[in-house]
Amino acid sequence: MSTSWAIATGEEQCALLPTDNSTRSGPGSDEEALNGNLRTKVKLRQLHRGSRAPLPLPRNLRRLGCCTLSFFFIFLMLLVYLPLMDVRKRRAGLPDWTLETSRSISDYIDTEPALIVPRDFCRNKTFLVIAVCTGMGNFVQRQNIRETWGNTTEFNYPAFVKLHGHLKGNYLDVMPSRLKMFAEYLNGTDATLTATVRIVFILGRNKDESLVGNETLTRIHNEAEQYNDIIQENFVDSYNNLTLKSVMALKHVARSCFNTTAFFLKCDDDTFVNIPNLLHFLLGGTIPLYNDTLDYHDRTTYLAKMPSNRLNASTEVMYGHQFCKVIPVSDVSSKWYMPAYMYAPGAYPKYLSGAGYLLSIDVVQRLYEAALNTTLVYLEDVYITGLCAQRAGIVRHHHPLFSFSHSKHLCAFKGSIAQHQVKDDSMAEAWNFVSDYSIKCPPPERFFSQIRLRKRPIC
Repeated sequence: MSTSWAIATGEEQCALLPTDNSTRSGPGSDEEALNGNLRTKVKLRQLHRGSRAPLPLPRNLRRLGCCTLSFFFIFLMLLVYLPLMDVRKRRAGLPDWTLETSRSISDYIDTEPALIVPRDFCRNKTFLVIAVCTGMGNFVQRQNIRETWGNTTEFNYPAFVKLHGHLKGNYLDVMPSRLKMFAEYLNGTDATLTATVRIVFILGRNKDESLVGNETLTRIHNEAEQYNDIIQENFVDSYNNLTLKSVMALKHVARSCFNTTAFFLKCDDDTFVNIPNLLHFLLGGTIPLYNDTLDYHDRTTYLAKMPSNRLNASTEVMYGHQFCKVIPVSDVSSKWYMPAYMYAPGAYPKYLSGAGYLLSIDVVQRLYEAALNTTLVYLEDVYITGLCAQRAGIVRHHHPLFSFSHSKHLCAFKGSIAQHQVKDDSMAEAWNFVSDYSIKCPPPERFFSQIRLRKRPIC
């Protein structure tokens, strides 16, 4: 019995331990064998515990740790090398602004006199001067503006009540103190109150005048003679020269209008400007909130009855649609491509959209002086409202009703200050809708969802 037990259990014993397969007799042999095997099992357990290695971490936990370290390492690499990679990507040049081309504004100012200037420009008191950047051949766009929102004889402050009178009590009226402050620029009172507004169009010349033909030049001179609203400067009119065009506008307004004008608005010829709303804002009022303009606002600006949304300043005024933390475009095929030799940093300073920005006359002067000492960047809004404003120490302010695009909803034209990218027939369509004062656009529902409100950008 003992022999068979030992043989049977011998296969389960560790090979390092001796086994005794000799036969034993006597009544104590079975007991001794049992005790010996118990001691052997105890020793085997002790050996197993002593040699047991630490349990490995679970596979998912190990993968998580490796991924975390890898992502952290990649993040550090991108943080260090991405700006350098971006600069390397932006090595290609611009056709109009090569590395060798002078980018000093003073080399382009006053080298030759302006080709066309309006007669008696800014001789009289003018509350608001609007400079519209336009191309030589954009005859239709200029005429569209003259016949729509640019007809400031009809489209002046009295139209504000016609537009928004049904929402009386949902916005703040103009401030009596500002009416008194700007009395010399205003005519009439209450329902007949009007402000003096002057619109001029800024354009350059063609690269090769012989290709333009006498007909185009003759049309421009006839247009200037008829409307007295053309400023033509002697620089090549192109998209890449928009900075020169806008600086020329600043030059003429700073020199001719500084003592006779209160405010200045720069815009493009595809921008629709709601003059009554703009005048109401300049005189200290707020624009009522509409359902179709709610998406432009954040949780503060949508409160049309909040006094902090008034304009109280008469100097250092700089408003528009503000952009911040914008990265220069490295795609050479893009119209906004920025070569590194023109602007090397990895992000632009905060700036206002060139679709339309509002300045007080003192800011016009300061921006123009800053431009004379700031190396040119061909994106005019980045240059003037970003780099030059930064040099001049002027604070840029975001206003939600200056839109850099245009809404598909026509009621947004009634409730905003500026809408951009309004092409051809869209300008007439927007004007016909806005000037139809029988159309009353609705405000948001009383318990509207605030999810539609924008998050205020942190600049």
